[in-house]
Amino acid sequence: MRALSFLVVSAAVTPLHAGPTDDAIIAAMKLTEQPNYSWVTTVTDDARTYTITGRTTPAGFTRVQMPVVNRLRRKLGRGVTDTEIELIFRGNVACVVETPQGWRTPAELPETPVEPAPTSTATATEPTIVVNASAGVGASGGPSVSVPLPPPRRATAPLPYSNLQLTLSHPHEELSLIVGSHAEFMVEGDQVTGTLTEVGARLLLVHDGQEQLTPRRASGTFSLRLERGHVVQYRVSLEGVLAVESAGGTREIIVRQTTDTVLRAIGTTHVDVPEDARGKLSR
Repeated sequence: MRALSFLVVSAAVTPLHAGPTDDAIIAAMKLTEQPNYSWVTTVTDDARTYTITGRTTPAGFTRVQMPVVNRLRRKLGRGVTDTEIELIFRGNVACVVETPQGWRTPAELPETPVEPAPTSTATATEPTIVVNASAGVGASGGPSVSVPLPPPRRATAPLPYSNLQLTLSHPHEELSLIVGSHAEFMVEGDQVTGTLTEVGARLLLVHDGQEQLTPRRASGTFSLRLERGHVVQYRVSLEGVLAVESAGGTREIIVRQTTDTVLRAIGTTHVDVPEDARGKLSR
């Protein structure tokens, strides 16, 4: 994914000519040249809204606070409302997570047993049918017993889907994709707006290392805010169809998400990487 994005970007920015569009493209690409930066991204999808706070350096280490996918959250013993789990990534996929026992890779975390679903029992308030225990069909009289009727089946709507992934998409990579795969790019003062190509929207919708997710269709729009020749804030809105593979088979899900990212401390960000975390990520 990243190799493709940078090839596209290179083709897009090579024939530069002076003008507002070219200046905006250069401003978007400047983040890739910075030694370090911090950011805050707010993600709103069909299921919820959450925040990713990150700090990164060109050495490849990125420290973030964010929610994690359910299978990892259960391994950590965290509640569904815990949205600020600390992770350190090297690149986009390899990561360690902070635990009371130190930094651990996802594979090192113990599996937690799944609690069985509670079985339902009949109660006095359940609907019942009275059965004559001694008489035949059409007979009357004799002792009777009350047999609970099964509860009526109710149609349940599918749960809203969250496109949260256990990978990292850095802002400088996202801006490179926007620049390299836009269908429209309009500049008005310090605001840039546009639409993404199908390829660009797919690459932004599913990150590296997500073998169980395949984007079938995708589209998107973006807006950038410039300040003194740099992008300081941007928004990406995506919509598409994902093929999600699981033990039960493959299903297609419509997804919608909007990300708002604010860039901070460009060139002055420090990222502390503990030795045990560095060692696990350097293997």
